[in-house]
Amino acid sequence: MEKTLGLLLLENRPITHTGALCNPNTFSFPILQTAVPGATVTTIVEGDEDVLDAYIRCARQLENDGVSAITSNCGFTSLFQSKLAAAVNVPVALSSLSLVPFAATTVPKGKKVGILTYDATRMGEKHFAAAGWSSAQIDVAVAGIEGSETWRRLAEPIPDLPASAIVEDVMIATRSLLNREPEVAALVFECAAFPLAADAVRRETDLMIADYVSLAKMLIEVSPVRDRHGGDLCP
Repeated sequence: MEKTLGLLLLENRPITHTGALCNPNTFSFPILQTAVPGATVTTIVEGDEDVLDAYIRCARQLENDGVSAITSNCGFTSLFQSKLAAAVNVPVALSSLSLVPFAATTVPKGKKVGILTYDATRMGEKHFAAAGWSSAQIDVAVAGIEGSETWRRLAEPIPDLPASAIVEDVMIATRSLLNREPEVAALVFECAAFPLAADAVRRETDLMIADYVSLAKMLIEVSPVRDRHGGDLCP
């Protein structure tokens, strides 16, 4: 029986360009998506915990629908990781930030893991701790795309921007990070839109890139097979 990945989505329309996390054709396995009421780029990036109950309800609905594992499409949801993992009986990894410890094991001693995020001014130790690590344990360098066209448009209810714009803004932020932090030897992309730029960044930098697509594939690989029996949309 085929395994299905559950995606907890923001209410902002997801990016579905070829290669995106929320494009079903990105994966060789099925995905089941549900938008979480009240969860938007703004509320999640600002750390609004009023939507936690809605995330739990939707995660339980996905579990009831037979998914084998659950993730989300915003790395800032790491703040909800422990409570959602405790609320369901399938593997949960809400944020690609959980890949940072793995990335750290792949680089030489004295090197850093670079984190490219939607908004570096909003990301900090509480997000790292919720994902299971701290900057005291792992040397990281963080940069974001804040102020860019992609940053602005992704916050809109219906982001309408070409894949090329996302790739360009991610590349600009990556170059800036590497110029500032030449010891970065691997990159983790926090934002679910950034996998669109992963191959371009790999080609230019020759670095390992871990992102939401990496996380999704890993989750399905290690998750159990469950019956999928369909259900109502998340209320």
